[in-house]
Amino acid sequence: MKEGSELKTLSLVFFVITASETQSANNSLNLPKVIPHQPNILLLMLLINIAVIITGCQSSQPDVNQVSSASRLDTELVLNNAVLEQSNKRTNTVWKIKADNIVYSEDKQIATLDNVVGNLLQNGTVILKISAESGKIRDQGNTILLNDQVIASDPRNGSVISSKVVEWRPRENLLLIKAKLTGNHPNLKVVADSGKYFTDIEKLEIENDVIVTTQQPALQLTSDRLEWKIPQEQIISPGSIKLVSYDKNQTILDQLVSDRAELNLKQHQAILTKNIELITSDPQLQVATDFLTWNYQDRLGKTDRPIQIVDRDRDISLTGNKGEIDLQQQLATLENGVQGINQAEASKLYARQITWQLDTEEVAARGNVIYEQAKPKARLTGEKAIGTLGDNNIVITSNGKQPVTSVIDN
Repeated sequence: MKEGSELKTLSLVFFVITASETQSANNSLNLPKVIPHQPNILLLMLLINIAVIITGCQSSQPDVNQVSSASRLDTELVLNNAVLEQSNKRTNTVWKIKADNIVYSEDKQIATLDNVVGNLLQNGTVILKISAESGKIRDQGNTILLNDQVIASDPRNGSVISSKVVEWRPRENLLLIKAKLTGNHPNLKVVADSGKYFTDIEKLEIENDVIVTTQQPALQLTSDRLEWKIPQEQIISPGSIKLVSYDKNQTILDQLVSDRAELNLKQHQAILTKNIELITSDPQLQVATDFLTWNYQDRLGKTDRPIQIVDRDRDISLTGNKGEIDLQQQLATLENGVQGINQAEASKLYARQITWQLDTEEVAARGNVIYEQAKPKARLTGEKAIGTLGDNNIVITSNGKQPVTSVIDN
C-alpha cells in the first residue's frame, strides 16, 4: 500500500509540473489564459487535494515535506508573467490583463497583481489601454482595482487619463477614478479630484476643483463639475463656471462667469446661461445678461436677451433687449428699446438701435431717437443721431418725414 500511495502521489505531482511548464510555454507565446471563473485553477487544486488525501489515508508514515509542499500549493497559487482574459458575450467585449506576478487568495476569489498592463476590446478592437503598478481582480473579473501610476488611454480619441486609484468595471463600461486625476488631449488638459470615464460613449465626468486649459486659443475653465464628450469635442458644465481668456503673453483678456455653460471646442464657442458677467481688459468693460453665445477666440458675443454694457472708466452704460459685442472690432450694437446713459454728464440717449464704437466713444442711433441732457437742460427727438455720448456732443437728424424737435430750458 505504501508503494502504491507514493506512485499515485508522484504521478499527480508530475501532472502539476507539466501544467506549469505548459503555462510557461503559453506565456512565452503571449497566449492569454481564459479564466472567467478559473476552472483550470480549481481543477488543479482539486487534483492536488486528492493527492494529499490519498497519501494521508494510505500511508501510515506520511512524508512531512511532501504534505507541507502540497499545503502551500493549496493555500496560495502564484503565476509569473501570466495573461488573464474574460469575455462578455452580451456586449461582445473582452478584457485581457498581463501581470508580472499574480497571487490568488486562499478562497480563490481575489487575485493580486504586480505591474499590470491590460486592454479592453470591443468587436476585436482595442478601445482602452490601461497600466498600473499593482491591482486586484475580484467579483469573478467584474471589478478590477488599480493602484499607483494608473494610466488609461483611449486610442479612439487620443485621450489619456492618469491617477493613483482607479476602479475598473468592464461589464459596466466604466472607470471610477477615486483620486486626483489628470486628463490629456492634444490641445486640452483637465485636472479634478475625482471622476468617471464611460468607455462605451467616450465621456469623462469630473468633479471638485475642476480646471480645464487649452493651448490654442489660450483658455482656462474652472468649475465644480463638468462633462467632457470627447468625440463631439464638447464640454458641459451643469453648474457655475468661470472662463478666462489669455493673449499670447498670458495676459488676461476676458473673464466670464455664469451658472451654466456648454463649450464647442472645435468652434471655440461657449453658450452661457443665467447670471452671466463678462469683464474685459481691453477695453475695460463689464457686460451682464442671462444668455450669451461667446466665441472666445474671436472675442465676439451675441444675445437675444436683455443686455447691459458698462464702460467702467468713462461711467457710460448701454442697455437693450438684444445685442452683439465685438471686442476685436471694438464695436457694440444693441437693439429694441436701447438706452445709453452718461452718468458723469447726466445725459441719456434712447433709440430703437444704437451702435457704440468703444474705443472712440462714438455712437450712432436710429429709430425714434430721444436725447436728453441736464446741463443745459435739453430734450431732442428725431429719427437718427450721431456723436459722442462722453462729452454730450450729439447731432439729431430727421428722415424728412418727421422734423427734429428740441426743447431747451435755460
